[in-house]
Amino acid sequence: MELELMVKAGLTPRQALAAATRDAARCMKLDALGTLERGKWADFVVLDADPVANISNVRRIADVYVAGNRVPR
Repeated sequence: MELELMVKAGLTPRQALAAATRDAARCMKLDALGTLERGKWADFVVLDADPVANISNVRRIADVYVAGNRVPR
């Protein structure tokens, strides 16, 4: 819901996603978080649809990964 509100406030979906992940980690000085890169901690979701096309697609979760491992749902 927060991402949808950020887009409604004027950010693009791509900007909202970056603000909620990469930029938030940078702000908190958490260098090992925020982006998917080798050597970083990897908690992430796999979506059924492109959130850049429509930010509401962040609700269409296909899989969840914690520490790079798929979590059964």
